[in-house]
Amino acid sequence: MPHPEDEQLHNLIASLKADRLTGPGITAHEFIPPREAAYADMVLEPRIKEALTAQGISHLYSHQTEAIDRIRCGEHTVVMTPTASGKSLIYNIPVIETILHNPETRALYVFPLKGLEQDQLRALNALFNAVLGPVEKAGRKEPLQRAEVYDGDTKPYRRSRIRKEMPNVIFTNPDMLHLAVNPYHKKWEPFFRNLRYVIIDEVHAYRGVFGSHVSHVIRRLRRICAYWGATPLFIACSATIANPKEFTDTLTGLSFSVVDTTGAPQAGRHFICLSPHDSPYSAATRIFTQCINAGLRTIVFTKARKITEVIYKWAVQRAPLLADRISPYRAGFLPGERREIEQKLFSGELTGVISTSALELGVDIGGLDVCILCGYPGSIASMWQRAGRVGRGDRESLVVMIALKDALDHYLVSHPEMLFSKPHESASCDPANERILKQHLVCAANERWLTIDDPVYSGYIGEPVFDELIEERSLIPGRRGDIWFSGVKAPQNSVGIRSVGWPLRIRDEGGNIIGELDGRRIYRDAFPGAIYLHRGRQYRVNRLDLEGNEAYCREVNVEYYTQALSNERAEVVGISARFPSLLSRDVQIMYGTVRITYQVVGYDKKHLFHGTRLERTAVEMPEYVFETEGIWMAFSRGLADEVVGLGFDLAGTLHAAEHVAINSIPLFALCDKGDIGGIGLTKRVLDVPREWIAAAVEILRACDCDDGCPSCVQDAQCGSGNAPLDKKGAVFFLEKLKGK
Repeated sequence: MPHPEDEQLHNLIASLKADRLTGPGITAHEFIPPREAAYADMVLEPRIKEALTAQGISHLYSHQTEAIDRIRCGEHTVVMTPTASGKSLIYNIPVIETILHNPETRALYVFPLKGLEQDQLRALNALFNAVLGPVEKAGRKEPLQRAEVYDGDTKPYRRSRIRKEMPNVIFTNPDMLHLAVNPYHKKWEPFFRNLRYVIIDEVHAYRGVFGSHVSHVIRRLRRICAYWGATPLFIACSATIANPKEFTDTLTGLSFSVVDTTGAPQAGRHFICLSPHDSPYSAATRIFTQCINAGLRTIVFTKARKITEVIYKWAVQRAPLLADRISPYRAGFLPGERREIEQKLFSGELTGVISTSALELGVDIGGLDVCILCGYPGSIASMWQRAGRVGRGDRESLVVMIALKDALDHYLVSHPEMLFSKPHESASCDPANERILKQHLVCAANERWLTIDDPVYSGYIGEPVFDELIEERSLIPGRRGDIWFSGVKAPQNSVGIRSVGWPLRIRDEGGNIIGELDGRRIYRDAFPGAIYLHRGRQYRVNRLDLEGNEAYCREVNVEYYTQALSNERAEVVGISARFPSLLSRDVQIMYGTVRITYQVVGYDKKHLFHGTRLERTAVEMPEYVFETEGIWMAFSRGLADEVVGLGFDLAGTLHAAEHVAINSIPLFALCDKGDIGGIGLTKRVLDVPREWIAAAVEILRACDCDDGCPSCVQDAQCGSGNAPLDKKGAVFFLEKLKGK
């Protein structure tokens, strides 16, 4: 039976189709029918069953019971089911069961980002106290915090107290494991001796270079567990990816069983594709305010922090009465700000939020009605993860995907069937990457000396990479000859697992910290003259102090935003693989480590509402250098001569081909286009080179412009301002690459 409140949603969809601005741009409207719940019986300890019943949970879904059964049998288990399918109960129930039998039991919960732990912490402590009851303290019964967060936001005095009064469960993230737990494991002896479970939530987030680092943080954790005599069971949860077992096995070095058939119900969901005739950001703002005014709780996902702030500002200007009911949300907000917004969303005090991917992962924000995707998120997996944030009980929900002026977005809304039929992408990480491996071998030796029969790294001892570290004196042999120590003091401090360094603090005129930036964003968004947007307010950066990790700004009210102009150059550090015959004989594809030198050389002031360039200003900024994994092509002089001989501009041809080839990568790999230069380019496209290049050609041919536009070869983030570009030359060049 349709829910009586679904009429609100149906009326909104009808108004969108009838709207003179929105209606003509709708390329598809799909309805995904509802799915019934599938339950299964399971014997639970009476106190746990009673606590769950009090929370309204009288039956468990079939995937929950299957996974718990496997965990009870001692199997490392990965659960891949949709958002809001009750994955947290799958690990919370076994953890509490074991604590009931042995109160000394410890568990470690690992989340990819700070802040994801907060609502999980509340839920677990509430379940603990419902099952185990309060404790006597000074003659009073008080709830006991049997779970605690230990991350970068935890104050030093609190960290010390946690180590002294070790709770049953620690919530943390890979950064904290790497820097503060693994290196100081002797301070955690009671915890490690009794560690029975390690939970890795949102496991799909550990891909690319970051995932390769995390794979070693986990391996180092396993070495420490072995040292203290613990063999914990690993439980992982993931959004939908094509290869959950392969990926989780690679990430941890263990063998997992997979639960990937959901028993959770799903209400009907409408999905609309929109190719807007005006600015996609204007369209998103317009639809967002329509949804809020129609009484529908709505989330907008954007692909950039700046756009999050711009849409929020526009929405408030368009409908001032909404100011107290909506909010932006993104990385860079201070912890207190994030918690406040999450709480207001959950309680219903906020009815709308504009977010980057920060709310894609498992923060509990309650049921929402509409999800607006302002741009394709970069992968089918991410698209459905974001879409899964909406749907309340048996109420229908709506997802609107608005195409940006971007080649891939334009291609997908022109071929909407791909969004519904395309399989989920594979996730990948590379623990064998020599540069990353060498860094973590030294960290591992610092935490516990390496031996010939090391439980994790024995396969690398005696190999060239190991010998290199000994030659560099990064590893020092012990007297016995089969034992090695770290030759570097506190090596963890010089290994950035996210490759972003320390965050830059943004201060206002009063010295108050209003936000943070990290990595390349520091150079791109905090140069002198940059407009920094924060919760709808504009701040002009007056001074950047890189040594002190601070930027100083003043609040302004201007009708423009700034976009950095940059130069980049790449230097090959090492070649990991050559693929001479994947495509044309005129081209060789190579994969390996590259050093990128990035420098902001100026910026454009662009009109806040229509993006027209108002002014271009030069700026002097230091270079930002980082290493990553990359793919590059070497082509013959003959092919270059052929391009020039046909009248195409060689530089413009290669530049345009580069843009569209990068745009095509997310069709095959679990990554966003914006991630490719920063977190490492997955090798997935090398498994399907012809399909990759064929997709690039199709994107060019599907666009009906003559000389190139934002929907095919132009890139809004291009550091050289999209010059030069030769679309026709790119078509010829890529056709030659594709071969027969």
